[in-house]
Amino acid sequence: MTKYKSTAEVMKIISDKDKIRNFGVIAHVDHGKTTMSDSLLAHSGIISPSTAGSALAMDSMKAEQERGITIVQANVTLHYQENDNDYVINMIDTPGHVDFSGRVIRSLRAIDGAVVVCDAVEGIMTQTETVTRMSLEERVRPVLYINKIDRLIKELRLTPEKMQETLANVVSNFNELIDTYAEEEYKEKWKVSIQDGSVTFGSAKDKWAINIDIMKKKGVTFKDVIDAYSDSGKVEDLVEKAPLAEGVLGMVVKHHPPPDVAQKYRIPKIWKGDLESDTGKALLA
Repeated sequence: MTKYKSTAEVMKIISDKDKIRNFGVIAHVDHGKTTMSDSLLAHSGIISPSTAGSALAMDSMKAEQERGITIVQANVTLHYQENDNDYVINMIDTPGHVDFSGRVIRSLRAIDGAVVVCDAVEGIMTQTETVTRMSLEERVRPVLYINKIDRLIKELRLTPEKMQETLANVVSNFNELIDTYAEEEYKEKWKVSIQDGSVTFGSAKDKWAINIDIMKKKGVTFKDVIDAYSDSGKVEDLVEKAPLAEGVLGMVVKHHPPPDVAQKYRIPKIWKGDLESDTGKALLA
């Protein structure tokens, strides 16, 4: 588990803007974004690892807990360490239900990147498209976390080859959304790719995640994932090799911009003031 950082330590880290990331988690309802958020909280020492996946800590309202959905956005600051570099990552968990789309838009205006969570079996759903469109309209860069890989194995019983084909189709369909809704400047630049690590696969419920970087670094294969769910396999070993937070937060650090980079192209979109004024110039500096 990552060591919990004091306020003084956090302030020291954020003095370097390149070590800050502001991102949100967006998804179709019940695709697992709040369950995923639990593992990120546990990694930073905010909740116990034993409760991650079931605590749904970002859903603090009684109505959210009773209904099993996120109604209001919730935010938290996480610490993440990679290659001896410390990062401060501000995360917002957003509502997934279509009735609360307005709250998603407000959240998107406060962040620079989005992790889009998608169920591996259901694929791109209506609200997946809606929140991705909103993200692109606000110039928030998306990356993709394909969740519930365990369903492909336990429910559909796919071979490694068929599983990779299914996941490739999800990625292709997601990139069609980017091609449809992104501004011309970002259509190609923001498309996600398995090869560059902007796509991560995993099971939020079981607390593991892999992408190309994790696979190269840890030597994990899709066969290892399938074996982990076999009668003789152990999911715990997979979690130890490829913890969810390492895959997701590593993707955020690698592909989402720090705030001083993002503000240069986001301020003209989200701020309605005079960009030639002293305030406007300061925001773009």
